[in-house]
Amino acid sequence: MSSKWSPRSLLIALSASFQFASSVLGKCECGYSVKGQGTYTDAFEADFFRQDDIAHDDNWIISRHTQYYPDTYDMSYNLQNVISNPLTRSSGDPGLQLFVRGPTVKPAAVSTAELITKRVDMHYGSYRAAIKYTTVPGTCGSMFWWKNETQEIDVELLSYQDTDSLPGYDVHLVLHGELDGQHRSAWDTPKVPFRPSDGYHEYRFDWSPGKVSYYIDGKHVTDLTESVPTVPGRILLNHWSHGQTGWEHGPPEKDALMTVAYVKAYFNTTSPAARCIDPQAGGAICEVPDQLGPVSPDKPTTFLTNIGTSSGDTVPVNPTTTSTMKPASTTSSGKISPENKCGGDEGFTCLNGPKVVATLVIAVTAVSQLSASVALGQRVSLHGGVLVDIIEGGFARVQFHRSTAVLVG
Repeated sequence: MSSKWSPRSLLIALSASFQFASSVLGKCECGYSVKGQGTYTDAFEADFFRQDDIAHDDNWIISRHTQYYPDTYDMSYNLQNVISNPLTRSSGDPGLQLFVRGPTVKPAAVSTAELITKRVDMHYGSYRAAIKYTTVPGTCGSMFWWKNETQEIDVELLSYQDTDSLPGYDVHLVLHGELDGQHRSAWDTPKVPFRPSDGYHEYRFDWSPGKVSYYIDGKHVTDLTESVPTVPGRILLNHWSHGQTGWEHGPPEKDALMTVAYVKAYFNTTSPAARCIDPQAGGAICEVPDQLGPVSPDKPTTFLTNIGTSSGDTVPVNPTTTSTMKPASTTSSGKISPENKCGGDEGFTCLNGPKVVATLVIAVTAVSQLSASVALGQRVSLHGGVLVDIIEGGFARVQFHRSTAVLVG
């Protein structure tokens, strides 16, 4: 089979798009500096005020499963309870909406919401989320880091406590650990002078060896030094209830809504990308600003990355529990069309030509992730941690997470 694209010319064209992506990602290439903590290699950010549809974001997994409890209500995490409501079409609170549905009558399960990062290599760092909580009693809302039941860092809100009758508003800060083979927790419950439902407040924890420091709207509130996790894990957001009388006092009598403005994380990882060339260069290390006070949709906070991009270790996606589509954005892409038509997707570098039949060796050295599309039916050899996602429309999406990848035609 002949092609007007020789292997060499295709490699040159793809390399050009990679160089463009490298220049984009040059900012912060040597890390992210957090005041009082140091410099971290990686960042993960999600701007939910401006995201059109969370189902199109390949950085997250929307949970879909049921948990069973013998003495209370069962609880079902459902896709339809995680809804993007960007500023461009906002009705009600803008951001990512996480619903707990109500009322619930047994034997039905309480319908709840949860979102999990695909990345599982997130280690010591600074983790933040801006959240507007519900006024409906009977739910628990959480932003937390998790590896397992004995490696967990929690920020939790209880909606039954969001009432003017209390002398303050509790935020539940918990570490789950292990000592001598036994589960052990450390916690503090500081009171804040605002109602968690009155606006978007930033809840943050800075995790370092032997200590987790908590901040709310940029103000330090407490340190926990026991049961501190030691291994990498992932970020979760959830809003749930299963009727525990000693905890969330649910389930709610009507729909309860928790809305998230953003998630930001600056951290070290178990799989760092070798992208730092000159740490003394301007912009090579970015200073992470503190969020002081509530977050306003009219005054968005600073983001330091290309929103929607991700790198590092991920877990395989189970199509029965996850909605997976094209990423909201990618750093760069080469699209090879078997129909001789150039795709019009914004951010894509289009290569017109028949299906590639040659072997291409694509070096990926300066950036942490690139994406490309090849014609459906081509074989993709899994060199260097390449992930293959077969999607509709006759293309396979290939994500590069290591130093080299080989596409075999």
